[in-house]
Amino acid sequence: MEDDLKNLVLGFRKHTGKTQREVARELGVPMDIETALEMGTYKQPTEQLLGKIVNLTSKCDVKDLVHIGRGYRIMDELGPDFKYYIRGLEQERGIDHEELQSQPEEEFYRIIGSVNLDEFDVVSAGRIT
Repeated sequence: MEDDLKNLVLGFRKHTGKTQREVARELGVPMDIETALEMGTYKQPTEQLLGKIVNLTSKCDVKDLVHIGRGYRIMDELGPDFKYYIRGLEQERGIDHEELQSQPEEEFYRIIGSVNLDEFDVVSAGRIT
């Protein structure tokens, strides 16, 4: 749930094009709490805060938001190795890297975030090609 929450909040922000400050304002929390939610370091959100997050994201497909957030997180974590991850997806899952990169940005990150593989294993597979 913790990973889902941080990816949900990040995915919502990216999907809506909002800033962290805007999301914090909508949730009624200080910006450092919103940042901690996205980073996964805010470990014990109150039921009230969780309810606000549910309300804020209720008009969206929550699963898609989690995948979008996870996709952005993978890109950030891998940095320069992200190009190998994209290549590795072709090896591991048959996802054509050129077709993937031609997708609209949000769809690109949703697809990446929906892949349920260890990203470092995928990077390793991408380095071989």
